[in-house]
Amino acid sequence: MRLPGLMHGLRAPRSQTGVTMICDRTIYRRARQRLPATGSLAAAALLTVLLTPSAQAVETGEFQPPSLDGFTFTSEEYADGDGDGIKETRVWHYSNGRGDRLYNMTTKGVRWAWSKQSHAGAGSENNFVIRDSNCDGVYDQKYSLDEEYHVPDCLK
Repeated sequence: MRLPGLMHGLRAPRSQTGVTMICDRTIYRRARQRLPATGSLAAAALLTVLLTPSAQAVETGEFQPPSLDGFTFTSEEYADGDGDGIKETRVWHYSNGRGDRLYNMTTKGVRWAWSKQSHAGAGSENNFVIRDSNCDGVYDQKYSLDEEYHVPDCLK
C-alpha cells in the first residue's frame, strides 16, 4: 500500500527522485520545489495529487536478499516503522563504488526487510524492497521504491 501523505513509516530513500528519508519522516522536496510560490488553487491541487494515496500491487513470492559483495557499511539509524512515534527499527546503510545502496531493517533483533537502490536501471530487479511479512525468515513480499511498508505484525 502506498501512503505518501503520511509522515511516518519507512520508505526506501530515493535521492534521484527528490524523495528523501530522514529517520521517520519523508520529505517531498521535489513536489515543494515545483510548486509556484503564489499559493494558488492550482498549486494546492497539484500538491493534493502528488500526495494522494494510490493502491499499488505488492508482488508475492520468495525473494533472496541482495548480496553485500562489494558494499561497505556506511551508517545506521533508528526509524519509526509502524507509525506509533517510537523509533524501534534499526536501519543499516551500505553503499558501493558505483553509488548503489542497500538498506536492511531490523526490529527486536529480527531482520525483516532489505531495500536495494541501483543506478543500473529503473526496473524492479534493480530497485526494490523485500519484506518478511510473518517473521519466518522468508522474504515473501516485494515492493517498488515508491511504496510504503511497515514493521510486520509479528514484531509489534
